[in-house]
Amino acid sequence: RMALAGLRSFTLNIRLLMILGALGAVSLDLWEEAALLVFIYFLGDVLEVFAVDKARGSIRALMELAPSEALVKRDGTEKTLPVEEIRVGDIVIIRPGDRIPLDGEVVGGSSTIDQAPITGESMPVGKKTGDEIFAGTINQRGALEIKVSKLAKDTTLAKIIHLVEEAQAKKSKYQRFAEKFGKYYTPSMFGLAIGVAVIPPLFFGQDLATWYLRGLVVLVVSCSCGLALSVPVAVVTAIGNAARHGVLI
Repeated sequence: RMALAGLRSFTLNIRLLMILGALGAVSLDLWEEAALLVFIYFLGDVLEVFAVDKARGSIRALMELAPSEALVKRDGTEKTLPVEEIRVGDIVIIRPGDRIPLDGEVVGGSSTIDQAPITGESMPVGKKTGDEIFAGTINQRGALEIKVSKLAKDTTLAKIIHLVEEAQAKKSKYQRFAEKFGKYYTPSMFGLAIGVAVIPPLFFGQDLATWYLRGLVVLVVSCSCGLALSVPVAVVTAIGNAARHGVLI
């Protein structure tokens, strides 16, 4: 389908290169070679999807750092509410071992907080009345009361998730180079393959079948699939792997 789409828009893409190479191999009764060529391209696509899914998994892991509900003290009673319903100024009660649901300021109690998921600090940080606290961090010892300072969509953790998603959506200069390179490289390789297949038999009386096969070989081995697949996979995988290790790009 992608090869046909390229033909309709007069764009010579890698899929078309692969399809023509495979069809040419079939026309020469080289069924195993045709199947192997299609399999290799398909495997590249599978690896790319796998890499993208792993990167998305790292974002999901970031999103899971903050709980979806919190115990709120409102109108003299304590109730559990979804974080989306909690307003700025609400008092949230954090028990020992709980994850902090929202950014806020400590207004009651004291404890130590594991801030490694957000700040990367390896040692727990002591918190007392008046100290700032971040969503996604972990309360360790004492109970705390926190006055919410930011909505769920505006927390430091939410901004980190947004930045990681933004980094994945943008293309690096290497990706842009690969696309620009492929735009000119692929048509030139088509031209070279046609020249190899046609010129020797037409002008020098060479055997047509031999040079037809060599033209197909040029089509197959000249594919820019290395640039087209390796650069996006490397970039997306690197961003996802870095996020899992606390390095945010």
